[in-house]
Amino acid sequence: MINKKLRLLALTVILGVAVNAQSIQDGVKELYSGKVLGAKTIFEKQGDKPEATYWLVRANIDNQDKAGAQQALDKALAAKPNDAWLLVAKGQLQLMAGKANEAKQSFDAALAASKGRKGNDPEILNAVGAAIAKEYNNIDKIGDINYAVQKLEEAKAETEKTKNNWLRADILTNLGDAYRKAKPGDGTAAFSAYSDAVSAEPSFAKAYLRNGMIFKSQRNYDLYLKNIDKAIAANPAYVPAYDALYEYKIGTFDFKGANEVADKIIANSDPSPWNDYYKAQTFYLDKKYDQAIASATGIEQKMGDLAKPNLYKLLAWSYVDKGDPKSALPYMEKYFAKVDKDDMDPMDYNLKATVYAATPGKEAEVMQAYEDGLKADTTVSGRIKMLQEAAKFFADKKQYSLQGDMLNKIAEIKPAASLTVNDFWLPGNAFLQAKEYEKAWKDFDVMRTKYNHPYGYFMTFRTSSFFDSTNAKNIKIPDAEKLVEFSKTDTSANAKSNAFGAAAVLFPYFVNEKKDYEAGLKYLNIALQNAPDDNVKQQVQGLIDQVSKMNAKPTGQAAGAKDTTSAAPPQKDTTGGQK
Repeated sequence: MINKKLRLLALTVILGVAVNAQSIQDGVKELYSGKVLGAKTIFEKQGDKPEATYWLVRANIDNQDKAGAQQALDKALAAKPNDAWLLVAKGQLQLMAGKANEAKQSFDAALAASKGRKGNDPEILNAVGAAIAKEYNNIDKIGDINYAVQKLEEAKAETEKTKNNWLRADILTNLGDAYRKAKPGDGTAAFSAYSDAVSAEPSFAKAYLRNGMIFKSQRNYDLYLKNIDKAIAANPAYVPAYDALYEYKIGTFDFKGANEVADKIIANSDPSPWNDYYKAQTFYLDKKYDQAIASATGIEQKMGDLAKPNLYKLLAWSYVDKGDPKSALPYMEKYFAKVDKDDMDPMDYNLKATVYAATPGKEAEVMQAYEDGLKADTTVSGRIKMLQEAAKFFADKKQYSLQGDMLNKIAEIKPAASLTVNDFWLPGNAFLQAKEYEKAWKDFDVMRTKYNHPYGYFMTFRTSSFFDSTNAKNIKIPDAEKLVEFSKTDTSANAKSNAFGAAAVLFPYFVNEKKDYEAGLKYLNIALQNAPDDNVKQQVQGLIDQVSKMNAKPTGQAAGAKDTTSAAPPQKDTTGGQK
C-alpha cells in the first residue's frame, strides 16, 4: 500500500513538471506582453537551447541590460559559435554598438547557417529583419533598412501557407516597422502589413498598437486610441498598450485617467521597483518637483542600470521645471543614451535643447537637437511647434540670425494656403537685427511681390540701402523706384515720408551719376510734393531751380562735354521713415 502511494506520488510529480514546464514560445508571448522578467526566467531555464538564448538576449535588451545580454550570448557562442540564432543575436548587439559592417557579416553568416534544402529559414530571416528594423532610425541610420525589408519580404513569402500564425503575424509586424523606417512619413505599406498581421493572428496585439503609432504620427488621435483599444481587446494583459494609453492621458492632462491606467499597468506587470515610477510621475504632475526627484532617485538606486529611460526623462524635466536645468544635464544625456528611438517623442528633442541651452558653449548642440527633432517629426504641426520653440530660444539668446533661419524654415514647410505676410515679416526682422541685410531683403521682397504690402516696399529699400549703398548690385535704385511708384497709391500714414525718402535718393543718382536731368527733375518734383514741411520744400525748390538750369544747355557747350556741377539732396535723413 505504501509502495503504491509512493509510485502515485512520483507519477504526480512527473506529470506536474510536464504540465508546468513552459516553452520558448510561452516566454516569447510573455516578452511581447511586457513581462520581461517573467520571460527571462523562462528563457534562462532553457539556456542550453540557442533559440532560448536568442530570446534571452532580446529580453535583456528590452530590460536595458546590454551587459547581461552580451554575457548570455558570449557563454552560448563559446559552445556553439556557428549557430544561426546566436549569430543573429550577435548582429543585433553589434548594431547597438554602431558596428554596422560587422553586424551585416553576422547576419549573412546566420542566414548561411540556417539555409536548408528549401531555402532560408523564415524564423532566421524574421530575426535578422527584426534586429535591423528595431535598431535603425532615420537619424543615426545604423544598419541597412532596405536589407531588412528584403529579408522580411522573403520571410513573408516563405510563410504564405504556414500554420504558425504567431510567426506569420510577427514577420508582418516587423515588415511594417521596416517599411515605416524605409519610407518615413508614408505609412501606407506599413498599415497594410500590420493589418495583415492581425488577420493572420487576431491575438497579436503588437500589430494593433503599431498601426496606432502611424495615426499618432499623423496627429489622428481618435484612430490612435481606437487601435490601443483593439490591442487591449486582443490581449488584455498587453502592457505596452496600457503604457501608450497612460502617456496619452498624461499628455492631455487627464491625470485621474492616467492613474487608473497606471493601476492596470502595475496589475499586469512583473513585481518591480519600477512600479513606483507612477507615484514619482504623479508628484511631477502636481508640480511637487522635490518629491518627484526624491522618488525617482530612489527607483534609480534600487534598479541601477536596469532603470527604464523614462525615469531619466522624468528627472531631467523635474529639474528643468524646478528652475535648475544645469542639474538636468546628466539625466537628459542618460535618457538619450538609453532610450529606444522608436519610443521617443519628437518633442523630446526640446528637452535636449532646453538643457543644453543652460550650458555655456553648447549652442551647436542646441541647434543639432532641433534639427534632429525636425527629422524625427514628420507632421507639419509638430515641426512648426518645434521651430517656434527654436526661434524663441535663439531670440532669447540674441542670436537673431539663427532665429531668422528657424522662422524661414517655418515658411518653407507650411502649406502655401496657410502662409501669411507675417511668415516673412518675422524672419526679415530677425535678420535685420542680426545685420544680415541680404537675407532680410529676400523676406521683405516676398512681402512686396507676393502680398503687395507697404512694409515690403519700404523694407526692401531700407535694407538694400545698407548692403548696396552705391547701387553696385543694381538693387538699391530699383527698390527706390518701386517704393516711389507704390507710394502713389499707398493710403497708409507713412506713404508721403516713404515717397520723399526714396525720391531724395533717386534725384541725386540721376543728376550726378547718370546726368539724366529729366529723371532728376521728375524725382525732385515728387520730393517737393511729399516734403514734410515748408523749410524742406524751399530746399527742394532751390534744387529744382538749380537742376532746371543744368538741364538747359548753355549756349556754345560742346556736345558730350562733361557737366561738373552736381546737385545735393536736401538735408534730411533718407534712411529712416517707416518702421
